Formats: sequence, C-alpha cells, structure tokens
Amino acid sequence: IESMNTVLDDNKKLCLNSGQILMLTPYMTMMFEVEDLAVASPATVSRCGMVYMEPVSIGYQPLLDSWLNTLPAGMKAKPTIVKKIEDLLEKYVDDCIHFIKKECKELVATQINALV
Repeated sequence: IESMNTVLDDNKKLCLNSGQILMLTPYMTMMFEVEDLAVASPATVSRCGMVYMEPVSIGYQPLLDSWLNTLPAGMKAKPTIVKKIEDLLEKYVDDCIHFIKKECKELVATQINALV
C-alpha cells in the first residue's frame, strides 16, 4: 500500500512501477481493502479514511448478496434461477457452517465469512 501514497494525495497521481504516471480525474476515487496495516507508514495511515468492522459483526449475508450481484447477465435475466440459488443458499449454508465448525477439525482457524 505504500506505493499508493501519491494517489492518496490531493495530486491524485498513480505512479506505476514502470515509471508511467496516471492522473485520476476529480470524479475518480480509489478504494482499498486490506487485511491489516502492519507495514503501512504513518503517512499512509493518515491519508486513508478507514472503517474497520469485525467479520463476526457483519455476518456472511453481505458476501452472498455481493456474489449474487456478480452473476452473469444471462442468469440474472431469469429470476427463477436467481431465486433458486438464493433458496439453496438459505437452506444449506448455515447447516454447512455448523457442520464444519462442530464436526470437522480445522487445520487453520477460519472465520465464518471465509467459509462462505
């Protein structure tokens, strides 16, 4: 994220590793989602507006909704298909998560959002 400092400035210049500079228009905004800021400098942190939400507090439904929005246009054009997918997710996701958490041994601890 450190290489993004110039685009985070008021200059809105994206400096690529190749040396090319791309100017962003006033109407463009860049948004980043990072796991953590462990290697970010104070300058980078001060340029970012941040909202942190615990995955547990969000739940997995926004992830499913977002995924459903990315379905191909041909599928979205058929509401019965989308409805069937939604019904299947509603019917099975909770049971699958419960099975994984209670009946399986996870080699690496996971958040529920990562399982969906």
